[in-house]
Amino acid sequence: MPAGTRISLIALFGISLCLAASAQVSDESQFEALLKQGFELHQQARFAEAIPVLEQAGRLEPNDYFANLLLGIDLLRIGKANEALPRLELAARARPQEETPEDYLGEAHASLGHYAQAAEAYHQALQRSHHSEEALEAWAGFALERFRQIGEGLRASEAGVAAVRRLQQTATKPATALACPDPIAALERRLAAGRAGSNENVETAYKLSVCYAVEAGKAAELLQASSHDEAALHRLRGDVELRLKQDAAAAQLEYRKAIALRPGDPALLARLAEAQSAAGDTEAAKQSAQAALGIDPHRTEALRTLAFVAMNNRDYDQALPWLRQLAAAAPDDRTAQVELGRALAQTGQSADALKYLAPVLAAGYPDEKGALHALEARALRDLGRDDEAAKASAEARRLSDAFQARNKDAGKADANQ
Repeated sequence: MPAGTRISLIALFGISLCLAASAQVSDESQFEALLKQGFELHQQARFAEAIPVLEQAGRLEPNDYFANLLLGIDLLRIGKANEALPRLELAARARPQEETPEDYLGEAHASLGHYAQAAEAYHQALQRSHHSEEALEAWAGFALERFRQIGEGLRASEAGVAAVRRLQQTATKPATALACPDPIAALERRLAAGRAGSNENVETAYKLSVCYAVEAGKAAELLQASSHDEAALHRLRGDVELRLKQDAAAAQLEYRKAIALRPGDPALLARLAEAQSAAGDTEAAKQSAQAALGIDPHRTEALRTLAFVAMNNRDYDQALPWLRQLAAAAPDDRTAQVELGRALAQTGQSADALKYLAPVLAAGYPDEKGALHALEARALRDLGRDDEAAKASAEARRLSDAFQARNKDAGKADANQ
């Protein structure tokens, strides 16, 4: 079931009964009329228009399950995850047996970079639903996306690249052959508290990636055995091919099969765009991503693909609006902040570039070759902050020299073997 429509069948049935019953009553209450109007707008993906209607309904019935659930989903869909959280939490408390609010709480926390809380919410959904198809799909999707994100972060340092190589050797092994001794939420908290790029954090990221690979594999096996949603299965298989196996061609085949069953699904189009980009077909990737955004302008995966293609082509002006939207939607995504800072620096917007580059570099964002510090130094010089620029430039040289020395020593070691 695509994101944005992942309301459980029970919830949909309940809404339908509620609305149908209210329509039969001649003196329909204002709340019921507002809820009906908001739900209709939600079904049409007119989320921004639905929100004020649902907010008005919520003021009349502050604890209503459906009003809070729909409002939380619609706020999430327009990139306001912080505002969505309290609504979804209210819905989750109103019906403790329902999985749907927990699934969306997981999505909201993940979009804000609260990965430990996201994992806990998805697990809560699995428990509430007794491992329903919808909950398994949501959990597997999150696990595979975190696997991708962690791998992307690891590639920023030499030690991380070595960990990625280990992952490629272990991630596709059967789940029984892998050890996952630490709970995922605890590992996420340890990763968030550590220093980016440190050996300890690299090892934590490696363990966490293995855990997510195992969890995704288990969920895929359960769905393969019981799911009746062929489109969802093709999407999951595509995610496994793309995220775990790095087989972009195989992933495209699975996504196309899913799209044939569910045409016009923005999540599937965005996934296809990512696979096309990974395969080097940038023009097709741009077309698929733009098609996804034409249906859902807030589709993060499509924005990320368009920004990646533009940055690779050094088309920084074109990348800027997509990067700004990504950075606003995920304020804790340091990679998005860095990429936006890079694009701003390359387009001469030095002051704005520093707002994004300086905090993440000060927090220890991996810059093994010193390229980001060199960019920071250039922006500081543009602003006449010469003393700070000299310090940043010196740090860039130190990092670059250290990287070259390590490579030279590694080359000698290889030659002596």
